[in-house]
Amino acid sequence: MAVITKVFSIANISIQASADTVEKRVGGLSGVRFVSVTLSSNTMSVEFDPDICDERTIIQTVRSCGYDAYTKEMPAVSEENPLASESLFSRELILSAVCALVLFILSFVPHTFWVSLAVSGVAFWLNFPMISESFAELIQKKLPGAASIRLSAYLITLVCGIILGARGDRNGVMFLFSGCAIVLFSAFEKKLISLSRQSAAKSVSDIRQSLPKTASVYQNRRETIAAVNEITENQIIMIRPDDVIPADGRVVRGFATMNEAALTGMETPVEKSEGSYVYANSVCLSGSVEIRAEKTGSATAMMRLASLAEKTGYDDSFQSPFKSFGRYLMVYIAIAAVIAAGGWLFSGKDTVFALNVLIGVLCSASLRTLALSSENEVMNAAGEAMKNHVIFRSVEALEMVGKTDYAVIEQSGCISEDDLTVSDFICAEGMSQGRLEYIAYALESRSDRPFARAITRYLRSRRMDATDIAEFTRLSRKGRHAVQSLSSYRALTWEQVTQENIEHSEWEKTVVSLRNEGKRVLIFTDNDQIIGVIAAVRPLIPGVGDTLKTLENAGVEVWMFSDAGEYETKSASEKLGLEHVLVQPEKAEKERLLAELDLEDTITAYISRSPEEVSQEDADITVAIGTGAETDIPEAGILLTRSRLSDFLYAFRLSKLLNERIARKQLAILIYHAAAVLLFGFILPAMFSFPLPPVIALICACAALCVVIKTKKEFR
Repeated sequence: MAVITKVFSIANISIQASADTVEKRVGGLSGVRFVSVTLSSNTMSVEFDPDICDERTIIQTVRSCGYDAYTKEMPAVSEENPLASESLFSRELILSAVCALVLFILSFVPHTFWVSLAVSGVAFWLNFPMISESFAELIQKKLPGAASIRLSAYLITLVCGIILGARGDRNGVMFLFSGCAIVLFSAFEKKLISLSRQSAAKSVSDIRQSLPKTASVYQNRRETIAAVNEITENQIIMIRPDDVIPADGRVVRGFATMNEAALTGMETPVEKSEGSYVYANSVCLSGSVEIRAEKTGSATAMMRLASLAEKTGYDDSFQSPFKSFGRYLMVYIAIAAVIAAGGWLFSGKDTVFALNVLIGVLCSASLRTLALSSENEVMNAAGEAMKNHVIFRSVEALEMVGKTDYAVIEQSGCISEDDLTVSDFICAEGMSQGRLEYIAYALESRSDRPFARAITRYLRSRRMDATDIAEFTRLSRKGRHAVQSLSSYRALTWEQVTQENIEHSEWEKTVVSLRNEGKRVLIFTDNDQIIGVIAAVRPLIPGVGDTLKTLENAGVEVWMFSDAGEYETKSASEKLGLEHVLVQPEKAEKERLLAELDLEDTITAYISRSPEEVSQEDADITVAIGTGAETDIPEAGILLTRSRLSDFLYAFRLSKLLNERIARKQLAILIYHAAAVLLFGFILPAMFSFPLPPVIALICACAALCVVIKTKKEFR
């Protein structure tokens, strides 16, 4: 079943309710597997079977909702690695090699020019795309590149071979052989690039192959085994221990624990019950559940993340240190080749000699070594990052994060945990802990306040001793009368206690000490008498201190946006050694700071759980931390699938190493090009009466290409 993905533009849609209506209507069409409306760009992505549903039907459905729509092409995401099916030796490569061998033999046989010309024509026909590639390069880049240089060298050899051969000069066949060699190495280059991309994309390919091939589904009122690629939306899937979940969906029955490390990188088992959402590639550890499939194939969260990594890997817009010079490299080489050939002509050498020099210099630079030096590294880095649960949504983000000067980080979810944890339960004299716990639970159990949720979790998890259990049970048995008897009890903040002039002199030292430790304090009173204090704290995420220190040691200035109070913020900043902190800043204040840090020669990274809450116009890089499967968070250049700031540090180090490696490799390539011009344009012609054939220059260029492609080191 062929499935394609297309993007439709929707005019004037601006509210979420309208987007939900469009998604529901289009999602209800037969053959539609996935629909997503993005308000920020007024687009709708639809995955559908063209044999069942067509674009016109989708557009008419959108128009029935009151909005105009039209298609906006987007490449379909393949569910398998497109490079995996390629054979090692292509037909063109084998036949080109045969033609080159035949021409080499014919160069020693007299009166074989016309046969050689026919063989050369066959070789050219086999690799005709070389011409279209050259013209496309000139049209798109406005400058000659490797393809243009290669075509120029080939045309020169072909014309010279025909002219000399027609005159009966045996050098004509040798020129045709050189031209065939250029065609052969062109095909060999394509094969090397293809195999390199296949190897570099292995991380993404492994993810695409990680889904199970079959799954147990309910069909025709009975359980059957079905191929995963045939599972459709709303189909019920049975999951048992050790099964890999084949689709994103929601649990409709059962209870199980899942390992979602493939998506989040966290090995902690996650409990799933009715209503819970599960993700493809998760593993069922225990229990069994029935899942209603909602997203299958390339629409699953894991595949969308893999597609982002693949898209970044194939992006060739990396701005390496030598890219601006590299744009004109082929122009410099062409000029150098003409100067070298003209110089030998001026010194008295014949035309054949000068043409061999010209072709040799051009052939030494005819392969795309410089461009591939960055492409190959970027593809490896993107795949390596994907394995470590870091997704770069663009090659620009991959390049820039390693040059970060300022890291502006939201405290909640990035530095501190979201939820409070009870740390202290202090009772007044004459008040048992069991009684205070019951009072706290009765007052706070139905509240949605963070402190209330912390108390509830604490009491549900704490192991009480025998005395406390008896006290708690005795009060609980009173039922409604017990609740009525609690009317004199209140839970107050320290500020409320001081404002109401409640006697607190005995507790002041304790409360001040707790608050200086960064803890939030809740005071319980009975008829304006303090009977106990409960303190809670938002724990720092493990390892965040070392991460921030490492960033600062690397020259990154760290700012923190704190959503906590003054005491809590002060304690956290002292523990982390942070000097730059904004306490409970408004949105405008956040944006103003980002604008102040956004100087011409600096790069600012803004790290948040929800980066869309602040305008990102003045942040060079936005990082969504702990996003899980949310791959479409607006404006986020980097997605971290788990709530670990250390993953941003990993991204920073990987990007920095990538920039260094590309700079070193491209510098070596530029040195090679300069040496090749000297070697094939001046040194070898001066040492030998007849210059080395251009084939030798092609071999050297191919060797340089192999070094670029094969030189791979792990990103650590």
